[in-house]
Amino acid sequence: VLERLPGTVRNGPIDAHRRLPHIANLSFPGADGETLLLSLDLRGVAVSSGSACASGSIEPSHVLLALGLSPDIAGSAVRFSFGRGTTGDDLPFLWAALVDCVSAARV
Repeated sequence: VLERLPGTVRNGPIDAHRRLPHIANLSFPGADGETLLLSLDLRGVAVSSGSACASGSIEPSHVLLALGLSPDIAGSAVRFSFGRGTTGDDLPFLWAALVDCVSAARV
């Protein structure tokens, strides 16, 4: 994603040993986070803008803001969680929806 959607920012530790392997938090500067969430939801992709305990909130993550991220970066953040039900077949669907939605939201 970082290479194929220019400008994408990975939020959180860079060191893979300090990250959970099934959760990714990415920001798409220039795109409104609420627009991304709604667009992805309409495509059948369930994501969130913050932690699981703050799911349903459309405000920028207070955690990302506290870590010093700009309002633009925090406001364009999307959290992806992968679980037992996620299969390899889900990823191309996610990728296509993500590229379309981010591209449209950045216009």
